[in-house]
Order: sequence, then C-alpha cells, then structure tokens
Amino acid sequence: MKKYIFVLFLTLFATSLQAQTSLQQLLPLFQKPTRTPQETQQVLTIFRTSQDPNTVFAAGASLVRLVPPKSSEPALVSLIMREDDALKSAFSAVILVSMGSVYEELSPLLQDALHSQDPVLRAYVAAAYGLIHPEDTTHTKDIVRLYIFDSAFAQRALNLIAKTDKEQLAILKKASASADPQLRASAVAWLGSLHTPEALAQLLKRAKKEDDSAVQTQLATALAANPDAALEGTLKGLSISHKKPTSATYALALGFMTGSSVSALKNVLLSNKENERINALRACAYMAGVLSNPNAFSYTSDRTFDIHLLKGLIPQINALALNGSADEKVFAQNALTQIEKLM
Repeated sequence: MKKYIFVLFLTLFATSLQAQTSLQQLLPLFQKPTRTPQETQQVLTIFRTSQDPNTVFAAGASLVRLVPPKSSEPALVSLIMREDDALKSAFSAVILVSMGSVYEELSPLLQDALHSQDPVLRAYVAAAYGLIHPEDTTHTKDIVRLYIFDSAFAQRALNLIAKTDKEQLAILKKASASADPQLRASAVAWLGSLHTPEALAQLLKRAKKEDDSAVQTQLATALAANPDAALEGTLKGLSISHKKPTSATYALALGFMTGSSVSALKNVLLSNKENERINALRACAYMAGVLSNPNAFSYTSDRTFDIHLLKGLIPQINALALNGSADEKVFAQNALTQIEKLM
C-alpha cells in the first residue's frame, strides 16, 4: 500500500512538473504583442484542449488581450454549452465579450463566476459583466484589480461604468486604500497612468502609509511615470527614517526616475541631515539596479546618458563611504558596488 501511494505521488508530481514545463514553453506565444492568424488559432486550440488549469487560464487571458476572429464564436459557444469545465466556460464567455459579442445570455454564467474564489478570474469576469451591464457598479473593485493583468480590458469596462473622470478617480482612490494588497497595487498602477494632479496627490498620500513591498514597487513605478510633477513630493519622503518600511517607496521611486532625479540626489547627498543622505544613497543603489536591468528601457529614454549622470555622483558617494557615519558607510558602499556593475 505504501509503495502504491509513493508511486501515485511520483506520478502526480511528474504530471504537475510536466504541465508547468509545458506552460513555460507556451508563454512566449501567449505573451507576443501581435500574432498571425495561425498563431491565434494555435492559442485557441490550446485553450480548448488543455487539461492544465494554469495553461487554460494563461491561454484564455491571452485571447482576451488579442482576440480571435469572429469565426471562432461557435467553438467558444460550444465550450460554454458543454458545461463540464467551469474555468473554460467562464473564460469562453469573457473572450466572447472581449470580441464585442455582448450577449445578455452570457450574464447568468458570468454572475456565477463572479463568486469564484480566484480573485484574478473574478477580475476578468467582472470586466466582461461590466461591459454587458455598465449600470451595475457592484464589482468595480474587481475591475480595478484587473488593471495589472490586462489594462486595456479593465479600462474598457470602467470607462462604461464610470461616466466621468471624477467618478473614475473616486473608484481608484477607494481601491488604493483597500485592505487587499493586490487591489491596492493595481489601483496605484492605474492612478500612475492618469498623469493628473489629483491622481498624483493620491499616490503621494498612499506613499506615506504603504509598507507592503509589492505595492510599494507599484507606487514607486507610478510616481516615476510622472517625474516632473512627482519629483518634489517624492524628495520630501527622504526625510522619513530609513528604518521605517514606508521610506522605501521614495528611494525606489527616485531610482526608477533615473536621470530625472540625479541632480536632486546630488544636492541631498550634501544635506546636513544624515537620514536624508542615507535615503539618497539607497536611491542611487536602486537606480544602478534599474539601469543594469534588461528592462531598463522602461524607465529611461537614454540608458547610456543616465548611467553617465549616475556615475557623476561617485565623488559624493565616495566621500560618505570614507567619512560618513557607520550607517552611511554601509549604504554608500552598497551604492558604489551597484554602480560598479554598470562599468
């Protein structure tokens, strides 16, 4: 009996590992910014035939982002009619709505899926349901959650539900203060895309309180997306004790701003306040990390020039590494180590 259980465990483990490996191999296809008709058909076939829930989910999300042709409707309707796979049925309905097929007949299925324990599935379903029933504002927070997974689909739904920019901002502000970190992260990422004074004010307000690292990263990215407007308010955050978790948001945001914040950081490195100098050193280290990342182009329009600007801070950082307090020496040396990786 024990031998049988052990063999069964190995079989299940191998099946799970095989499914994960298969999904990893398929992700480049799912994540392509554009696809040929043949590739779209391949994704649709994978969605219809795969028995791995993660692969079904990834393929379904990909078909929402890059919708299949109208001729695919019968195959998707067939998946709904079979009713033997709740995930495929729900995602088929979402895909149909994303294609522009806003059928009232899909409402009961979507309503059932809105009770799913999976928050990401609920988010996709909420957006689809919102496109059919924009008068129902019950599920707006799940639509906001969708933004970090599919910003375009989330925006389509919320643009119908929120009739004015003021209404949309109110929804995002409420979501950014949620107890759910995933929802907060999505809300602040969305606020960062608005580029308005009101959205920026809310981001800076949330930065004072946020201590979840994942949400802080989204906050920092959102602030960095508005460097000219956000720089002054972000710099004020360097006065927060570097030992407090909330201080990380400001240093990280200045790092993401790359060349836009170098001049300001040079002045802070010469501040007469030790804590400000330490937080500036943290920002320099983060910036070096950003510029060494393969995705640096997301944060800088001229990586080579911004690296040159950052290297211009080496004399000030060196001085703190040699003559600063014990804490300053640690942070200064770390910043120098990170900058050296760029050379």
